[in-house]
Amino acid sequence: MLLILEEYFKNYPIKRRIVEGLYNLGISVVDGRFYLGGMEISISEIAKAFRVNRRTVYDTLRFIEATPQVKAVMEKIKPSVDICDVVPPLMGHQVITIRTTMGYFSRTLAAVGEIVSRYGCYIREFTAKNYGSNDTFIRIIFFRPIPERVINDLSAIDGVRRVEIASPEPLDGKLLCDICEVKVCPPNKLSSGLKEIEE
Repeated sequence: MLLILEEYFKNYPIKRRIVEGLYNLGISVVDGRFYLGGMEISISEIAKAFRVNRRTVYDTLRFIEATPQVKAVMEKIKPSVDICDVVPPLMGHQVITIRTTMGYFSRTLAAVGEIVSRYGCYIREFTAKNYGSNDTFIRIIFFRPIPERVINDLSAIDGVRRVEIASPEPLDGKLLCDICEVKVCPPNKLSSGLKEIEE
């Protein structure tokens, strides 16, 4: 999607910065108004966020509304939570982000799957995005930290530029799961009722 926006805004660098920022923040444009989820955001706030004047925001808005291809994209934008900001410090999971070289995505993806399968690592979530640029990545959230040999094998895959590791670092010495009152939240907890049945 960013490639579409880049193409239509290539001659308008300031408008491009605004529209790419809206896209990355999950702010949609519907009927000439800005929305973050279901909440409307004022033009003044958009201008303040991107350090431009209101007129520039109005001009960008008019361009979006007048270009059906861009309008179609911007109407469908939705915010999303990056679980990587939450799970390592609060739940004890490990997040591995593999940055791939352009043109190597498919081969790298297949090799990552083979290594994870070979070592029998327990995956909580798997995300992969191929932007056709150096922003392409494969992200895996593991239920528990994986052995160093797995990370070494992932790093050695042809087409891997960088492997980023976010390991559990408890806040104040405790993981959220240790103090949370939620009884059922696999794999860290089972309800006391389930434990009784198992016994």
